[in-house]
Amino acid sequence: MNTDPRRAGGQTPDDEPVVIGAGLRPVEDRLRQSLDSEARSITPGDRLGAILTEAHAADAGSGSRRHRWLLPSAAAAAAVLLAGTVWAVNRPSGSTPPVAATSSTSGTPSPSASSGAPSTAPSSVPTQTATGPTTPATTPPTSAPPVTAATSVPVYYLGPVRAGSAQVRLFREFVSAPVATPATPEGKAVAALRLAMGAPPKGSQYRSAWAGVTPQSVTLAADSIRVRLSSGSDAAGLATEQLVWTVQAALGKSLPVRFELADGGAVVSPGHPVSAAYNRPTDQMAVLEQVAPVWVDAPARNGVVKAGAPLTATGVASTFEATVEWEVLRDGVSFEKGFTTASAGAPARGTYRFTTKKPLTAGSYVLRVFESSAKDGSLAAEQRIPFTAR
Repeated sequence: MNTDPRRAGGQTPDDEPVVIGAGLRPVEDRLRQSLDSEARSITPGDRLGAILTEAHAADAGSGSRRHRWLLPSAAAAAAVLLAGTVWAVNRPSGSTPPVAATSSTSGTPSPSASSGAPSTAPSSVPTQTATGPTTPATTPPTSAPPVTAATSVPVYYLGPVRAGSAQVRLFREFVSAPVATPATPEGKAVAALRLAMGAPPKGSQYRSAWAGVTPQSVTLAADSIRVRLSSGSDAAGLATEQLVWTVQAALGKSLPVRFELADGGAVVSPGHPVSAAYNRPTDQMAVLEQVAPVWVDAPARNGVVKAGAPLTATGVASTFEATVEWEVLRDGVSFEKGFTTASAGAPARGTYRFTTKKPLTAGSYVLRVFESSAKDGSLAAEQRIPFTAR
């Protein structure tokens, strides 16, 4: 086929340029219209190299039939593409269509070689991707730790009435605990339960019945107190009573206590189902079955008192004829001892108070408050409190 009107036979030497004739004008017009539309959504680029590469690949794969017409066609297409691209770049800005915020225009597929094999040439139209505004990554606000204040709360501990005794009773102590501010009765109650169920304090003979169990919440209602625990306890004895006395004292309410176990358990402690409500006894003899005969309220365990001044101690006792004996030890040696009388005798519970005659020098001490047996004078009950004078 002769594509050059100047020569007969269509034989054009390879070293002479190919002249694009008027017969290609319709092709040019159609390409211009198509490429004008395409150029509106592409990034301008030079495709001449890629088109010539594809043309040579097609010519090499045709065997004896060399399609000479591909070269002038490719050159025409490249020229029109370049002209259309220049027009698209230089046309007035008002005619530029908006680009969608997240759209992506894919490149048109490359023409296949005459053999039908897929072309490995680059895509004929570069891809233009417009991305929407990027929202900067935000760091989640860090929760500030709750503000706490040291608050004195009543705590009931489990321990023997005297060293080596099998009788276990409840001992009340006032302990300083961190409570979230503003402090609420429920917050104080949870703090008190946490201490009662935790590790025994230093210098005591108390024991824990709630290893691995934690208090989760306390709810004060008009007719009851609800305590939610992580689970129940396997310890027999006064484990449940310990929590009842502690939470009622912390709230200042003698309301029935109901328990809920987060793990779905049915028993608070052996013999104490979650279906029941619990309260501290009111009968004096029943009270003695649960609480120790001697409590010390002050000085506080491991507390500090003023050196150079006498020691004043206070507490509660239920002893024979209201007699309360005491002794102050320093380094295991008696520093001073005496006795006092409580406001009520057993089985009632009365308060007591006494002050040493000697001022305390700086150092470490242990206060013993105890009851001797009326029968043989042996030690019947005792509470020991270590403290420091500074």
